[in-house]
Amino acid sequence: MTPQERKAQSEKILYQLGLYSRLAEIGTPHVIGSCRMDMMAWNDLDIDVENPGMSREKLYDLTAWILKTFSPIWYEAKEEINDEGKTVWFHGFEAMIGGELWNFDLWFFDLKTIQKAEDYCDRIARQARQNPSAREAIICIKEDLIARDLYGFDKYASMDVYRAVLEQGIETTDELLQRYIKQENRI
Repeated sequence: MTPQERKAQSEKILYQLGLYSRLAEIGTPHVIGSCRMDMMAWNDLDIDVENPGMSREKLYDLTAWILKTFSPIWYEAKEEINDEGKTVWFHGFEAMIGGELWNFDLWFFDLKTIQKAEDYCDRIARQARQNPSAREAIICIKEDLIARDLYGFDKYASMDVYRAVLEQGIETTDELLQRYIKQENRI
């Protein structure tokens, strides 16, 4: 699937399957991550929801809706205290949609935290638009890391790839891996 096809499918999930409208009943949804940046290398939707009045009851209600609507193959919902001492809420799940596995990360944050994420995404997207070859390198490296099972938790993350390509001029996965091995630490 191309990044454009993934983006189109993500919009169907958001608007036709009702995810966006359901989240809007709880707070103000903000699509972030690679979908916002228009650089989707895999089926992943990251949404931050502004809701200063989030509660366990709302967490449970959203859980019931997600389970009924998406029949996830993996699901997690939790309330936690972040590094700043603020309570945040998380829903993470994976579901088969249109024969494809999709990953969802839904976070309930304050507006200041969401704005930081949006600013970061917009800055990366702007840099990638100004340099189409860098944009293509980002997508290719992310796709290759996924294919090599080197992408995700405790592996390489999107931010590693953005930094490598946009700040260090790395153009291929092999260059990224060579630099990582030589430095013996994260990018």
